[in-house]
Amino acid sequence: MAPSSWLPTVTPRDLRRTAASIAIASGAGVLAVRRMLGHKDASMTLNVYADLFDTDAQELADLLDRLASAWTRL
Repeated sequence: MAPSSWLPTVTPRDLRRTAASIAIASGAGVLAVRRMLGHKDASMTLNVYADLFDTDAQELADLLDRLASAWTRL
């Protein structure tokens, strides 16, 4: 069986999304990913890859909750 018959087709777009996913999962911020991908501005990066930053939003919400709790105890 030829390798092309059992290997999935991978496009440059797939590789780009994988690179962005790995960078974001490793903690890269929007601006770093924007520069890496060559986007003109961060809004384009967020429009395309916003779903990958969702875990960051939850972590930020948790941090803000902890800070608010600490503040009210003062």
